[in-house]
Amino acid sequence: MILRVELHCYFCGHDMGEVSIPTRTPRPTTRQLHAAFAATGRSEQPVWDREADRPLCPRCRGQLALALEIVRRPARVAARQVGARG
Repeated sequence: MILRVELHCYFCGHDMGEVSIPTRTPRPTTRQLHAAFAATGRSEQPVWDREADRPLCPRCRGQLALALEIVRRPARVAARQVGARG
């Protein structure tokens, strides 16, 4: 499955944007988050707190909220794939 992850700061409201992460778990690991944001090539990246193993806001060093969404295939594409098999 693919997770769409959006990070925004609880304290100052700064939005870090969103990334897509292919994973088998319902929640991405810190390593997956770090790799996904590093791969975007954006100049502004979350600050990674090594002790707590979580991302922090680059502006105020506040805690970032993690919004998750599971990306599902469109029904039309899934129906075509099922029809092609049968």
